[in-house]
Parts: sequence; C-alpha cells; structure tokens
Amino acid sequence: MEKIKIIIATNSYVIQKGFDSILRELGDFEIIWINNDEPDLLHYLKNSNAQFVFLSNEVIKNDDLQEFSRISNTDTYPKLISIIEGSTYTSLPEFFVETIYLEYTQNEITCKLKKVFKTYLPDKKNEKKSSELSEREKNIVRHIALGNTNKEIGENLFISTHTVIAHRKNITQKLGIKTVSGLTVYAILNNIITMEEISK
Repeated sequence: MEKIKIIIATNSYVIQKGFDSILRELGDFEIIWINNDEPDLLHYLKNSNAQFVFLSNEVIKNDDLQEFSRISNTDTYPKLISIIEGSTYTSLPEFFVETIYLEYTQNEITCKLKKVFKTYLPDKKNEKKSSELSEREKNIVRHIALGNTNKEIGENLFISTHTVIAHRKNITQKLGIKTVSGLTVYAILNNIITMEEISK
C-alpha cells in the first residue's frame, strides 16, 4: 500500500519528535521535514505530491496567506493543517482543514488527526476494517477503552480470560492497532464509546 505523504514545516525539534511519534503509531507515512529557512517554501509545496502539509506558526506569514490559499484547493491535495500555540492566534484562515494546538494532549492530537485522515483520505484502511469487527469484538474494545483488564473483561462478558486474549489478538490483526490508547481513539471515532463514558 502506498505511503501517505506528509510535509511538516517547523523549526521546532519538539514538534518534529512529537509528531513523528504520533504519526508512526497512526499508520505508514512518508514524512518530510522542512525548516522555515527553506529558500522557497511555497514553491516546494506547490510542486510536492504530499497529501497533507503541517505548518507551525513561525512559517505562517501574513504576506503568504493568499498563496497558501491557492495551494489548498478544496478538491485537491495538499490539505493544510496548522500547528500553533493557543495564545498565538484567535482565528485562522479557512483554508486550514484543521488546527493542532500545542496545548493538546497526545490523545487529543491523535483524535484530531484521525478525523482529518478519515475525512480527506477515501478508501482508507481503517474505514474498511471497522466493519470487520464482530459485535463481541466491539464490546471488548469498549471495555478496553474503559480501562478494564483481561480478567475484568472476562468477568463482565462471562467468558474466560483466554477467550478475551484471543479476541484481542484478532482485533489487533484486523485494525493494526496495538496500544490501549490507539484502541481508545478508535472506539471514540467509531461511536463504540463516548468521551463522557471514559472520563467518568
């Protein structure tokens, strides 16, 4: 399967490492890093074949907003995503399809990105796989998102711990998600559980 190409334009080492870690967990991406001292950032973006471009606030210059708007055509790639500090801007141009604030937690960033990918990447792997989960597997994902152990899940569903482990292996194979945080995000995005239920 062809990798999703992403450009991240930032000078921040922290942003680079943070997004690298999050994107690696989300899927198979080809990530290109660009510092804002790139001689012609706009020219580079116009001629790239990236699906998404992340722009941190230091590369978003008012003089270039019109050109950024032309790059972010509603019917084509790339889609522009801003990475900013919450106190830096009160509003952003509408051509950004999403804004990631540095104050967000990892789970909040992951949820935002998954929604963006779900919206702008048709025929994605996750969309095809969501229907493959059985009702029992969805129920187990729900309990995992609630923080229950294998033993607790077995007791709640009246099945053995061994059966729970077998279901979890099947879920991992179908979704390609290995972490509890990843399954929690999946459960939220696919309406298996709500944020309110998790926060109780």
